Amino acid sequence: MNYSTIFFDFDGTLTPSLGLWLQAFHYAFSKFELKLSDETVVQRCFYRSFEDIVIEFNLPVAPEFGQLVYEGLHRCFDEAKLFTGVKEILLDCANKNVKLAVVTSCPRVIVEKTLTRLDIASFFSILITADETENFKPHPEPVLLALKHLNSKAQESLLIGDSSGDILAGRAAGISVGLFFPEPHHKFYDFQKLKKTEPHFVFHHYDQLYDHLFQK
Repeated sequence: MNYSTIFFDFDGTLTPSLGLWLQAFHYAFSKFELKLSDETVVQRCFYRSFEDIVIEFNLPVAPEFGQLVYEGLHRCFDEAKLFTGVKEILLDCANKNVKLAVVTSCPRVIVEKTLTRLDIASFFSILITADETENFKPHPEPVLLALKHLNSKAQESLLIGDSSGDILAGRAAGISVGLFFPEPHHKFYDFQKLKKTEPHFVFHHYDQLYDHLFQK
């Protein structure tokens, strides 16, 4: 193990929840009688501010739209599960006294509820969520805040994530980054574009991450 601290993104990394965000956006748009394709929502809504989305689709004020998205998330996140192998990784890291944290742009209430329901909340020393920062990934602020709270050294830390925002935030904070790209993510990301963000390594299944962490 070369790392004293590992940060995990939440959506699309610990849990295959990108489809749940898709449902939440559809729920919000339905309140304005807008029916969009999955492809349109992914391309024009994912990883964008609610303010930008409201302007593009000529909707009412952003807080109202954002609140509807979060309402949709609350409705569907009870379906969230863990990716296979996540809990085993967390357990082995804990046994080796590796400090663990979640660094995400998801709202705290949803993250806390989901991690508790999935019985992994106790593994994480801290949660850095959308409620704790002014700037979201790819800005390094969430990662730097996690480093500060855990008193961890950047050169001994690793961020695991599934998006370009994760990789860019980690690199900007001076830590190692690993890109998780399971097969279902082809619907949401262009793999070649993700690789251009220059993650330090890529894995497609959690057993590959296990090998990287524990068998080198």
